Amino acid sequence: MSTTLHVVECRLTAQDSLYYASREAGETFSTRPYLMHTALYYALGLLPSRFRTHEQAPRYVEHRDESTLAGAVYVHPATALGEDYHTRRFAAKGDSFRSASSRGSGNFKETGHQKMLVPGTEFRTFATTTDRETATKLTEQLPTYARVGKKSTTVRVETVTHETAVRDGTFSLGHPIADIDYPEGAYEVRGNLHWERMVPVDLLTAADLAGRHAEVTPEWGDGPVALPADTTFLAQR
Repeated sequence: MSTTLHVVECRLTAQDSLYYASREAGETFSTRPYLMHTALYYALGLLPSRFRTHEQAPRYVEHRDESTLAGAVYVHPATALGEDYHTRRFAAKGDSFRSASSRGSGNFKETGHQKMLVPGTEFRTFATTTDRETATKLTEQLPTYARVGKKSTTVRVETVTHETAVRDGTFSLGHPIADIDYPEGAYEVRGNLHWERMVPVDLLTAADLAGRHAEVTPEWGDGPVALPADTTFLAQR
């Protein structure tokens, strides 16, 4: 097995307000400080854009299995390097808004508030692979700008590359992964588990693990950061 982990560190800077509904409290829909990797694989071009598929919906596992690059590169969910929000009211009702809704679904909110991350919010993520040629191909393919979130907010994409030695032993997870992104048996869980309940998969945001990993000192944000070396996008699906 490879003894080197090639890491492409990415900084994603929102050029406008960033919104997606990840938490609902009454009529307020909040955006948590994460960009799900299920969205980043499409936004960064590793999987075909969902806006170009016939059914206008992502097919994560099917698209992953059809893509050589997506199967060889693990893109972590992105985390915000700082949080600042503003709130905007929305109204989805038509002219007849004074009458009772005929939609019949309590899950469809016609009015409410959207709590959004402000323009300029920066996110950091890591794309990892044990193959040098794959890392080179990835850096050549990554776009300068991408679109994310409910409103297809533009983010500027900046990258820097690292090469770091793979070790075997106990480490504290330094960046979130989905809790189904490592093959069964690849890591022993020692404790200190923390999750964020997200859609479509939950994020493991902290954990003490034992297994193959590498440590990198990031260009952006705090560090050093310990990253698992044997992760695959939705490995357990």
